[in-house]
Amino acid sequence: MAATARHDAELDRRLMAAALRIGRRNLGQTWPNPAVGALIVRDDGGSPVVIGRGSTAVGGRPHAETVALAEAGAAARGATAYVTLEPCAHEGRTPPCADALIAAGVRRVVTTIADPDPRVSGQGHAALERAGIEVTVGVLAEEGSLAHAGHISRIVRGRPYVILKLAVSADGMIGRRAGERMMITGKPALELVQAMRAECDAVAIGIGTVLIDNPRLTVRLPGLRERSPSRIVFDAKARLPLESNLVASARETPLVAVVGPEAPQAQRDALADAGVRILAVGEGSGGLDLNAALQALGAEGFTRVLVEGGSAIASSLVSADLVDEACLFRASVVVGADGVRALGGLALSAIERSPRFRQIEAAIVGDDTLRRYQRAA
Repeated sequence: MAATARHDAELDRRLMAAALRIGRRNLGQTWPNPAVGALIVRDDGGSPVVIGRGSTAVGGRPHAETVALAEAGAAARGATAYVTLEPCAHEGRTPPCADALIAAGVRRVVTTIADPDPRVSGQGHAALERAGIEVTVGVLAEEGSLAHAGHISRIVRGRPYVILKLAVSADGMIGRRAGERMMITGKPALELVQAMRAECDAVAIGIGTVLIDNPRLTVRLPGLRERSPSRIVFDAKARLPLESNLVASARETPLVAVVGPEAPQAQRDALADAGVRILAVGEGSGGLDLNAALQALGAEGFTRVLVEGGSAIASSLVSADLVDEACLFRASVVVGADGVRALGGLALSAIERSPRFRQIEAAIVGDDTLRRYQRAA
């Protein structure tokens, strides 16, 4: 390019930011594969022109690079590819994306991070370089790591990336102990949570929330209703009612019950007959071995799980250091002495002022506020 290296670096950042936005289109719909974005860009001496765009398709295939190259066609020869994760280098159901980029004749490939998957792990970059393609790694690396946090967590830790969502009153409560159900946050916050569901592989709650609220846990926003994720219930003794809204819709939207050794076999069988997927794990404090539960969900292919409550499961996950991201919605409403504390016996400072977390976002959502925290290490 005719521009200086500094200008090239800025252009790389802008184009990679666009690729990250494209990759997010199918976030929550590609598991167990990562939701990758790709751009094919030509620069023939004038302004750079995007000639191909791609995101990992629903279900995980085709991959983003394949989609972008197909759109670019023969014009990809001599172009630059911006890919939000290292191109795969292993034979799976489809040929390696690194080979596709080589065959297309691109001259340069820019990525955010290497793929920690041992089947790739630098081999995609190496294959490109052996073919004489210039490779630039590390453009918007932090943003790429966050975009692919679910994939990274499943590969490195063997479990999905856990996002804990809490809607908290001014006095630190998530609802009342008894009486009519109370809405803590306003409509804008509720709609944002719906959108968060659409970007996750699954949404999870504890059995206590099922028995109190009888939720559906589907996405109800217009245009996103088909993106309802799988539902997960942490249910040590298999108390999930057969007549609940979750079980009634289990054949329409997948439902997983994670049960412990004390769960009666007859109830497990009845839930399975109703279309519920049963995952059995060992016993831990509070009923379930949550680390084993998350490992089992990782083995099922889940990469991103949004945990929406209640207090018991939230406090257990925080205590076990199994929360990777926390989204705290704060409202001005006061619940009072009969309220349920957000983290049970733990104070919210276990997230807000803990060295284990760093704040990555602060926003106003209608009349409420949102603060996002991510695991610091």
